[in-house]
Amino acid sequence: MAPDSGDIIWHSNPFPLTPVVRLGPSSGLGNAPVERADSGNATVSTPTTEDLSRLVDDYFADQPGGGRRGRVIALVGEFGLGKSHALRKVSDDLGGLPEPLTLWSMDEPVQDMGRMYRDRLRGPGDTPQGQRRFEKLVHRYYTYVMANRVAAQGHDPRLGGLDEIASALRAGSLDPDKVVSALRYDPEVIHADLRRAMGSVTEHRRFATALALFQDPSFTRMVWEWLRGEEPAEPLRERGITEAIGPSAGTSGPEHINAGIDRVFDALAVQAVLHGTVSSPYALLIDSLEKVLEWREDHLRTFMDAFERLVNIYASQGGLLVFCVSPRGLRELRPSVHERLVQLWPAAFDERLTGQLVAAYVAAGGGSGGGTGTPAGPSTGPNAEPSAYPTAGPSFGPFDREAIGLMHELTEGVPREVLKTCRQAWQIAEDRDRAREDGSEGGVRRVSARDVLLAVGRLHEQVSRRHIVTDVRKALDLGQWRIASRDPVPDRLSSPPGTPEEVLHWLSPGPNAYLAVLLTNSVLVADDAERIAAQVHSLRSAVSPGRCEVLLVVRGHVSHTMQDRLGRSIGSRPLVYEQRDFPRTVDAALRKLGTRLSDGRREEGLVQLGERMRRDLEQQTAELAELRRVMNTWVPELRSRALAPGGARTAPSPGGPTAVLDHPPGREPDPEPVAADLPGAVRHRFHEALEVLDTVTRRIAGRAAERHPTATQKDLGVLGCATLVRALTEHFRGSVAAWHRSAARGAPSDFQWGELRRICREYESAVEVLPTHLLGSPGPPHPLTAARTVEVLAEEVWSALSAAAV
Repeated sequence: MAPDSGDIIWHSNPFPLTPVVRLGPSSGLGNAPVERADSGNATVSTPTTEDLSRLVDDYFADQPGGGRRGRVIALVGEFGLGKSHALRKVSDDLGGLPEPLTLWSMDEPVQDMGRMYRDRLRGPGDTPQGQRRFEKLVHRYYTYVMANRVAAQGHDPRLGGLDEIASALRAGSLDPDKVVSALRYDPEVIHADLRRAMGSVTEHRRFATALALFQDPSFTRMVWEWLRGEEPAEPLRERGITEAIGPSAGTSGPEHINAGIDRVFDALAVQAVLHGTVSSPYALLIDSLEKVLEWREDHLRTFMDAFERLVNIYASQGGLLVFCVSPRGLRELRPSVHERLVQLWPAAFDERLTGQLVAAYVAAGGGSGGGTGTPAGPSTGPNAEPSAYPTAGPSFGPFDREAIGLMHELTEGVPREVLKTCRQAWQIAEDRDRAREDGSEGGVRRVSARDVLLAVGRLHEQVSRRHIVTDVRKALDLGQWRIASRDPVPDRLSSPPGTPEEVLHWLSPGPNAYLAVLLTNSVLVADDAERIAAQVHSLRSAVSPGRCEVLLVVRGHVSHTMQDRLGRSIGSRPLVYEQRDFPRTVDAALRKLGTRLSDGRREEGLVQLGERMRRDLEQQTAELAELRRVMNTWVPELRSRALAPGGARTAPSPGGPTAVLDHPPGREPDPEPVAADLPGAVRHRFHEALEVLDTVTRRIAGRAAERHPTATQKDLGVLGCATLVRALTEHFRGSVAAWHRSAARGAPSDFQWGELRRICREYESAVEVLPTHLLGSPGPPHPLTAARTVEVLAEEVWSALSAAAV
């Protein structure tokens, strides 16, 4: 039976203080763990590392046609997903090959590329073994160039055919210096061949000169110093090598930085061509390529041009280039670079890999005092799922399964966050056990789910609430937000005692509308989300019938899953505090919520207008039914009458269906008393519009009567539309008259003009939804159709009243 984890005391926290992997000096310390300084002490096999290993193995595989196929691989992802760890594993694997290859590695690009090349770029010149391999490589390349020269000559009077000599040179069985002496070649001719070979890589002849001088032992050390970025020695200057690969120490300015970028990439490209020509494997590893996005535009452009050239050379000359980059950095690369890339996107760990990562670090630490740990019992929480682990598996040390499951949920499987949380939870458990045992030597018996919750809070709630309140106040100053004259909700509801939630400010962006800025701590479990949702709903209920939106500011941690849950329950996504430019972030969020309040107010007005129109339509439907009944009663008499000689239609009897549509010829109907004091131009607009509607109404009513009993529902519908439009127009005239009376006592204020604009828009919105196009034209003397008449009426009334107020 496995021992109870409570019987084991675990010592020495195995999790790194700073979970960051670098290709720097720590990568050269062999297999010894680097405690509290590095997160590379344990490796978990993931789909990304497996795919990367297969691609690297494929690079070393023999090709049917000979030579070597170049490979450019991009590890793409956000921070903390293990890109650098995977790259370092490649570095370790390449360094452990039976036949070591030439390897360059770069932690991250820096603007001073010359200094980086001189002081931080690790390559073959860093070790005696690497130097010897590189010198042999240069000798082989020099031999290849010599062989091409000999083969091109074809025949020598003294030696005859030279093809066998060229083949022997390529095979390495002849000394090229002896061939030069025997054929009496001028060394400058060979230098010229080297320069031509380098012509597709760099315009500078200094590399060709340096490669040729490598063959002379008296120059080897000086060439090495120059290749490592140092200033050229005097003998090299005498032979044309007058500048360092990177700008001299102490130089500055944009032109020096750009020159340093170009020279460093020239050096890397030349050395790549050397290896590719002789089919020798070589690799370049670059971490954090996205750092170049922080550079000035001209430096970034120079780097991108040089990097594009280097990618093309590695892909075409049989090199292996692996680099890490963020998604944003990947988007900035040139299209031709994308065409040559193999992209690998590390993903967050699932719960199984999270457990394996914890177990790997526990095993690497090896700090138990009473045996090896065993997995604790299965998770029994309310959201527990079937276990992703086998019954017999790796030890999670003092962590129980519930703690592992909760840790995966809160960190969302991001390896860096898992390691940080493990270290903090271990420390919390150790402090608790030490206090319980009254200052014993320490150690951990069990790390529980509660310890994980405390660890996440301690890691992410380091900024004080006062500091966040200050930043929120800066946001209010930035946007000049109006704070409500009084809090619409009592303090006991807005900031309940015993909870971390606190309403910092009530803002009033408009009449009867409020924005609440609500501050809370980390939202980690379902109970936290439900408590916050209940408080937000109580705030909205207390403000009703006013409208209210809530901006939730989180001091601490909230997972993306929990953010989605809060967004659904409170109607807006929470804003997690970040130190960089947080006031502007808050101001932008408040503006969006303020716009939502304004849109909601307009939507509410449209709903009310629609409801009113629905009631009016129901009333008109009833009136149409009554009109049909009356028309059926008067049909015989309507048929027996004809138009009078004067052109006026006579009514069959007082109160008949057409009598109300006529008025004596040559006389306008009397305006309603409420509109009598309107300016003449405005009265004329309303009179003309009502006259047009009366004309089309008479025509439609007469046509419907003549068709009886075959009058269609469409005819009666058009008649109802005309009647409804006339009623809306009369209501519009009455509202304008009331506005004019209230504004006539002086120059209208901005608020009064806004009220008139609202009245005009309501009329426009009302007639837009009606089928006024079916009303047709009233005929002479009216030039416009009925639809066009009512469509432009509101704008004409606005213009006439504006002109009258000037």
